[in-house]
Amino acid sequence: MNFELRQLEAFVAVAEELHFGRAASRLHIAQPALSQQILRLEATLGADLLVRQRRRTALSEAGRLFLIEARRTLRQARVAQTVAQRAQRGELGRLRIGYTPTASSQQFLTVLGEFQRAVPEVDLSLSELPIGSIATPLRDDLVDVAFVVTLGQFDCAWLGDDIELRQLSCEAFVAAVPAGHRLADRSEIDVADLADETFAFLARDLCPHWFEMVMGVCQTAGFTPRLVHQAGEVGTQLTLVAAGLGIALVQESARMLRGDGIAYLPIRHSVPRVSSGVAWRAGDPSPVLERFRAALPTC
Repeated sequence: MNFELRQLEAFVAVAEELHFGRAASRLHIAQPALSQQILRLEATLGADLLVRQRRRTALSEAGRLFLIEARRTLRQARVAQTVAQRAQRGELGRLRIGYTPTASSQQFLTVLGEFQRAVPEVDLSLSELPIGSIATPLRDDLVDVAFVVTLGQFDCAWLGDDIELRQLSCEAFVAAVPAGHRLADRSEIDVADLADETFAFLARDLCPHWFEMVMGVCQTAGFTPRLVHQAGEVGTQLTLVAAGLGIALVQESARMLRGDGIAYLPIRHSVPRVSSGVAWRAGDPSPVLERFRAALPTC
């Protein structure tokens, strides 16, 4: 069985008009062409759908029952067409988003919220990534985009030519200290003020780049931090700080992760800023990804 949607449309028009001339006018085709489409449809089906009389056209019993299914098929075809068109515009589908706890900034939340409101039928799935593992999940097709952060400016060379990145924002670097700490009431501090403190760092083996950068900030200020605690994520760092077990150097938006029991102190002078960005596979043809990229703000 092999008939075309236009043949179904032709039959439905004739069945509803019960007049070939009016049906042809409705479809904007010539009446002989319409008659040929109906004949070919009947030949394909092996059934007479119409009772043709000199002054009257009527549906046969087969035609009456076929009309029900023909209408249903045309409705479903229109649905399928709409789905395909919306998917091509990036209004339907899935976007898998990877992020690290250090990327949970206001910019991260704003981008996600605005995109979801713009295309509510896109399924956004979020996966927390181990710190320092941004490019691998993208290359292994585990996520479609990844939010990333770094101290200072991004060096795209460390991602590789197959990964593209767009910077979203820069934010200040702050010191997180226990609420009752001797420095907690300061409006701002120097990094050197932390020379005698116990530090909670993100673990070196999880994020060596971040570890070395923070270590460098302290060494530039004239001291090497006394490390007692290494954490697997920023949330754990802040828990250690709130418990009075140390202080931490974090990006300003970390205060969104935890505010109770912690004072966040701005740092004076030339401390590297924290850059946030989003990365994706170069050449990925996904319409949803393309729409997401188009919605990203420029820094």
